[in-house]
Amino acid sequence: MTKLRLVVFGMAVLVGLADLILVQFMLGTGVAGRMLVPGLADFNPTLNRGVSFSLLTQNTVAGRQLLIALLLVIIIVVAAVAWRTSSLLASSAFGLILGGALGNLSDRLRFNGAVFDFLALHLGKTPLFVCNFADIAISIGAILLIADTLFVKQGAG
Repeated sequence: MTKLRLVVFGMAVLVGLADLILVQFMLGTGVAGRMLVPGLADFNPTLNRGVSFSLLTQNTVAGRQLLIALLLVIIIVVAAVAWRTSSLLASSAFGLILGGALGNLSDRLRFNGAVFDFLALHLGKTPLFVCNFADIAISIGAILLIADTLFVKQGAG
């Protein structure tokens, strides 16, 4: 169990630090509007004051503080659940989710309640959403948790 906790919290720290470094790098590059994958992804830096897909956008101090508090509660709950995980796949998933959440928390604390999104995904000219490295880590972690639930036998890992 101790090895799995090391995986969870080690990965969380690595993902959180990677996000912090990547955001700092992206802030200084001036890459806005540059195409990454034609018809699929561009660099488009923006500050998102809401949550996923800019839902629940907050423009007041109280609203921004509420989102930060909610993110802290989510981090604590996920960490508590991760503490009890019994598979390597779930440990990796929780590490990605926690690291992404820590990266987004870092952004919210640095950017007055906003997260720094920079990867604009689209299908041709149809926009899908703008995200960041932390969001990608959280999404991959969620997919791994689903895979763990569906395919890993209890007690294996």
